[in-house]
Amino acid sequence: MAKNYYDILGVSKTATQDEIKKAYRQIAIKYHPDRNPGNKEAEEKFKEAAEAYSVLSDEQKRKEYDNPATQGNFNADFNFGDFNIDEILKGFGFGNMGMGGNGNVVMKGSNMRMRINLTLKEMFNGVKKTFKYKRFNKCGNCDGKGTTKDSKIEKCKKCGGTGKLYYSPTPFFQQMTTCDVCHGAGKITTNPCPHCGGRGTVQTEQEVSVDIPKGAFPGMQLTVKGYGNAPDKMNGVFGDLFIDILPADGEKYRREGNDLYFDMRISVVDAMLGCDVTVETIDEKKLTAKVPSGTEDGYTMRFKGYGMPVYGSNVRGDMYGVVKLVMPKHLTITERNTLTQLRQSENFKNVK
Repeated sequence: MAKNYYDILGVSKTATQDEIKKAYRQIAIKYHPDRNPGNKEAEEKFKEAAEAYSVLSDEQKRKEYDNPATQGNFNADFNFGDFNIDEILKGFGFGNMGMGGNGNVVMKGSNMRMRINLTLKEMFNGVKKTFKYKRFNKCGNCDGKGTTKDSKIEKCKKCGGTGKLYYSPTPFFQQMTTCDVCHGAGKITTNPCPHCGGRGTVQTEQEVSVDIPKGAFPGMQLTVKGYGNAPDKMNGVFGDLFIDILPADGEKYRREGNDLYFDMRISVVDAMLGCDVTVETIDEKKLTAKVPSGTEDGYTMRFKGYGMPVYGSNVRGDMYGVVKLVMPKHLTITERNTLTQLRQSENFKNVK
């Protein structure tokens, strides 16, 4: 059975050339070898799409392919070596890497990632953080060009200036890789800028201020556009800075989602008799709670609506006080005699 080229491109048999071209462009960009290094499955999908497009984009081949008499015997006579994917993509309005706002591909510097520890109060109220870090920025010596007046630029001899090398893993297909000499530039520079080694960028100290929103939570990631590394030779746009929020140590409260938990330390006598306690919320409000008589260790009291704010809303979680019974380490003679008498009473004898 011949391959179903329409299914491969995801179009109908009545698809126009513009629809076929659009479908192929999307698949070719998605599975391009440069974007999927070492991915054999992506490589096969890329080759299949190229083969399908080579047939369906040619009206004569498409007519032959659609002829029921040829089904099962159709020979695409496809030679991957004669099929220049990069040239085709350029014809679609794409360059070499990543998409730009006008449809063209734009080079982008590498992204960076940082971690910051925030207290619960900082997450509760929101906070502005300013910090410094190292990133690659434009070289001031060569203005980001990577070359000076003493530099000399020549065409790479290994790839002939294309920046690409081709080899045939099978008799029918040709694989493309980046030139290992010029690293895809197609050019070799002698006497590059001594400050950046021809890269056009140098590592400098950068300062950034970030507004942490109210209701931030551990695991939340903030993105600061354009604060990552510069692209090589400033040919493109800066990468982004990703900031991961982590909790600080030594907190009074334990956070579970948007709820807060804290220990309520109460003496054994207060737990037996019952008492009033004053607790403090994350936003420093004072609340009075009544602990019932006979309260056991681990008993939990709920303070509704006094937890952390739910991100993006005016709703708050709850606060929970977990009773921790506290006993004195030393007893006076009077206290010991009193407790001894209590232990002999029927009420205490029946406690199990």
